[in-house]
Amino acid sequence: MAATDRPQSAALLVEGKALLDTALAAGQVDVAYVSALSDVYDRYFRDRLDEYRATAPVSATFALVAVGGYGRRELCPASDIDVLVVYGGEAPGDAPELARFLFFPLWDLGVDLGHGVRAIRECLDLARGDHQVLASFLDLRFLAGDLSVCEGLTAALGREVYPERGADFARWLESANEGRKTTYGDAGGMLEPNLKNGLGGLRDAHQVRWLLALDAGRDGDAATLAPELEALAGDVAFVLFSRVHLHRLCGRKNDKLYFEFQERLAEAMGFGQRGDRAGVERYLARLLRRMADIKALRLSAWPLLAGALGAIDLAAPAVPVAAGVERAPEGLRFAPGLSDAAAMEAVFDLLFACAASGLPPSHETLRRLRGLAEELSRLADVSPRTGRLLFEGLGGLMLADPTGAAMDAVMATGLLRAALPEFARVEDIVAFDIYHVHPVGRHSLEAVRLLAEMRAGGGDARARRLLAGLPRPELVFWGALLHDVGKGLGGGHAEKGAELAETMLGRLSAPPEARHAVAALVREHLLLPETATGRDLADRDVVARVASRVATVERLDMLTLLARCDGLATGPQAWTAWKESLVYDLAGKVRAVIEQGRLFGRGDARVMLATRDRLREAARGRLDPEALEKALLAMPPRYLVVETPETILAHLRLLSELDAAEAEGRRMRPSNREGGGRDVVAVANEALSGGAGFQVTVAGRHVRGLFPTVAGALALHDLSIHEADVFVWDDGVTILSLRTANPPDVLYADEVFARVARAIRYALSGKLFLAYRLARKRASLLSGPAVAGPRNPPVVSLNNRASDLFSVIEVACDDRVGLLYDIARTLHELRLETHLAKVMTPAGRVRDVFYVRGADGRRVEDPEQAGEIEAALMHRLSDDLCALH
Repeated sequence: MAATDRPQSAALLVEGKALLDTALAAGQVDVAYVSALSDVYDRYFRDRLDEYRATAPVSATFALVAVGGYGRRELCPASDIDVLVVYGGEAPGDAPELARFLFFPLWDLGVDLGHGVRAIRECLDLARGDHQVLASFLDLRFLAGDLSVCEGLTAALGREVYPERGADFARWLESANEGRKTTYGDAGGMLEPNLKNGLGGLRDAHQVRWLLALDAGRDGDAATLAPELEALAGDVAFVLFSRVHLHRLCGRKNDKLYFEFQERLAEAMGFGQRGDRAGVERYLARLLRRMADIKALRLSAWPLLAGALGAIDLAAPAVPVAAGVERAPEGLRFAPGLSDAAAMEAVFDLLFACAASGLPPSHETLRRLRGLAEELSRLADVSPRTGRLLFEGLGGLMLADPTGAAMDAVMATGLLRAALPEFARVEDIVAFDIYHVHPVGRHSLEAVRLLAEMRAGGGDARARRLLAGLPRPELVFWGALLHDVGKGLGGGHAEKGAELAETMLGRLSAPPEARHAVAALVREHLLLPETATGRDLADRDVVARVASRVATVERLDMLTLLARCDGLATGPQAWTAWKESLVYDLAGKVRAVIEQGRLFGRGDARVMLATRDRLREAARGRLDPEALEKALLAMPPRYLVVETPETILAHLRLLSELDAAEAEGRRMRPSNREGGGRDVVAVANEALSGGAGFQVTVAGRHVRGLFPTVAGALALHDLSIHEADVFVWDDGVTILSLRTANPPDVLYADEVFARVARAIRYALSGKLFLAYRLARKRASLLSGPAVAGPRNPPVVSLNNRASDLFSVIEVACDDRVGLLYDIARTLHELRLETHLAKVMTPAGRVRDVFYVRGADGRRVEDPEQAGEIEAALMHRLSDDLCALH
């Protein structure tokens, strides 16, 4: 329909929406937009109905009513418009003509319209049989026509449908919430939360309002919830206005807050940089807090509201579970008539009952606990006894709470913030990345819960044994709770957090040894994972430094547990089977150092000699003794320490195959040119146990640039490298021992690795130009980033303090196809020899570590050369990043 053909009502609708959208984009309107947009549509329907009446007589009385979001006057830019034409009796013959007249202009404008023409009796039947329809009627609002018809429908619903269907409707909502959790997730644990349907989203608030509407005959529930409902209105307004801007930025209906919109949405909501905190992080902290509060209210009010409708028997007798505490249908509560003084004494009895049963406190009890929390905090400031009560009570509670129900109540009631005000500062801090799933407070409680779950028999068996062997297990729980308390203070959060932990536990009158132990855990909580994933674990100096910082086996075991639970609580990318194996490997080496009271310096020689002897025994009758002795002399010392005799024997067999193939190539294709026609590498692969990837070995003789070539060939076939050992022998042999991810189709892994081997040989012989092939592969991904999320500039550093034998280069940047190839190629062009590479890619952000030596076989000591290396890597990474965008 051309603009000039539009009816006046539709023209005014377009004009009204345009004015509102312009004001929204300019920041001239707040959440009132949703009601203002509803008013624009209201005006359209009233004007359009007047236009109809001016052209045709109305044959029967009817009412035009809005339902759903339009009925609530909560329209976002791309919301559905749900409207019904309701007749008091049977719909007349001209009803279709009326509907077409009202709705056709909206369809022509592209409005997503939900509509229907119903008699009151049909509406009642639909509401009885379909809970979703019933929910929409709970938001019914009169628009135009005969008000008495709308009132008749409302009265009939309240009289004939709501009383008989209320209990079933409440149970249906509870079941639907399980489906919401599966489909949309819990908004507090989502990197990209769904603002409407995720748990904590707008749908939670709708449910509270629906149940209150069904219980309209009882004003007591609304009065009981009055303070919470007032706070709910503010929370809903914030989330709803976020949804308004999300629709505007997307240009379509969308409720999922994708990464690509988060920064712009934060800016639109008025959140700018403040100190070290980006505006988007401040916005997400506020959003997730609001959504957490919405979800908490729905959960706590549910028994009260559902019970009022008969879905729960609130009259069932309460069961005593502790002195002054009982389990009632609405949740755990203090016994009726219990004084505040007695309730103060029973706070931890109630919380321990939560931990034991997994049940939350009732809504009224949560409210009472909030008041008691403030009083407990005041007493702790002046009474060492109360402070010690909080320290011991919280410590014991964390150990006994595998479901997290008790600690959730501790945080929801403000008891945690009251006892530990410093925790309140970090509770809602959000990191804008695709690595940290939870705000700091929720992340810390999840780490605590994982420990408690382990103590109850869940989780990893090795971790359970470590936890069971701790003489003071409560200390590691305190470490998990406080490990991130130093965040948001401008960097160095582990050191700053340790100081805060000392102060906090001192205020709670914790024993000095407990304060010092927890502070040490907070200070060193990153030591094991960062060392394990970024340093050479065969370097005795690395292990020695870790052992000197850990000092005791008890602290080592606690740090191992803390590393595991911290990683698991951070997000799905933060704790992989590979990372776990590295941490346990490092912990085992450190344990041996601490328990034996010495390093294994002299043992290195013993290990090398033992490896040689075992290798000679294993090779007897299979390898030429003279060739074996020659190979043993060429092997680097680190190779004989790191690799087992069985692995070395497999490498020697691979080299024998390579030599045989080379000899056959010379025989079949004689050439006067050295090396003409020969296979220059041999490749072998073996699947790791548990589906954790593949062990890939590449052997070559007198091959330059083998590591970048292999890295490029693997990237070309969608195989990422997790760890690479590069062993350069004195006789020109290079052995690459790599751990890779699984190929895209594990069933055809042998075919994939055969193609990889061919690609390596082609690249080394000049038949395949890897840089070109990888550039083409990247170009095919230009439709979007490989991993959605914030983009960050690369960071490169060269460190000569981490190893006595090597320069350690660390690279942090966003992941992309062929990244490791580009880095390895740059190092090769700089005439650096890579001896070890460790690769971590947590959710798209790469952290690569390379142990290198210069062309002279030594560390890079020249400051100018070190600066040139860093500059070259930054240039390569920045240049490729620009090419991608």
